[in-house]
Amino acid sequence: MNSSFRTEIEAARSKWDIGFNTPVLLTGSCFSDNIGKKLSELKFPVLLNPFGVLYNPHSIARSIEMIVRDECITENTLVRQNNLWHSLFFHGSFSKFKPAETVANCNNAIKNANGFLSKATFLIVTFGTAWVYRYKQTGEIVANCHKIPEKNFTRERLTITEITEQWKTLIQKLLKYNPNLKIIFTVSPVRHLKDGAHGNQLSKATLLLAIENIIKLLPDEQIEYFPSYEIINDDLRDYRFYNSDMVHIAETGVQYIFDKFCKTYFSTEVKKHVFEIRSIVKAYNHKLMTGDNETIRKFGEKMRKKTEVFNTIFPNINFELEINHFKKLEHYDKGFS
Repeated sequence: MNSSFRTEIEAARSKWDIGFNTPVLLTGSCFSDNIGKKLSELKFPVLLNPFGVLYNPHSIARSIEMIVRDECITENTLVRQNNLWHSLFFHGSFSKFKPAETVANCNNAIKNANGFLSKATFLIVTFGTAWVYRYKQTGEIVANCHKIPEKNFTRERLTITEITEQWKTLIQKLLKYNPNLKIIFTVSPVRHLKDGAHGNQLSKATLLLAIENIIKLLPDEQIEYFPSYEIINDDLRDYRFYNSDMVHIAETGVQYIFDKFCKTYFSTEVKKHVFEIRSIVKAYNHKLMTGDNETIRKFGEKMRKKTEVFNTIFPNINFELEINHFKKLEHYDKGFS
């Protein structure tokens, strides 16, 4: 009898290692944000969602195509809604009151991502939903509706074949653009209940089957699947690991998945360094709970030296904020704030 009352999902150890010298581009649903922020906090070289949060496979693929081609947008592709100018390919965070500013925001993101992706070691793609909205005026699938009235769109679910064919073609282009790129697919465990419970299940099943097809059709030495969806739904299986909306994953759930991710993609040596970096970041964020100036100064000196030593091992990691903070603590007095 299994006395743990749960089935723990153990992701197999990958044949690849993610390290501090392996740039990682993450794109897709808000779950990419969660994992990407964890990596960023630990000083891994990451570029996170250059187009903002994207949910459907078509829009994610379209964004990567634009990055590879270094394809700029123009003002005549924008739409105006609620006094803001929006690109239908980008998240609302890029929208501005002036069209030129929106275009500049989007094109700067494309240019930055183009340079990053050309040298990236890993691309992590998180599919969120197979449901898409097609803008009637142009016939194009949009990445974000930007609160434009629903009557301006038609809603449909991508098929397994549509996703497979689009991504097969895209990945072939990607591997010509960057032959060393490794691609990790995952499906967001966040449920899209606006699609209905059954609609959400059909959507997730479509994404999972499409990814399986893509992996079968392309070189397995450059494509893998990480089971974030299964870890939440088959391992944790408990609303304790969700936020109060009962849809998005709570911090404890995100951390659990990230720990599994670390076991899958981090070597023993990298895990050791992650522990050291975490202690530096924790010290940087530590709130001073003592009025003893000398204790604070010694703490600052100790952490500054520790950080500088670690920085000599990994000179490409930027510890400027932390080192400057610890230097201030070394000279702490009542006037410090």
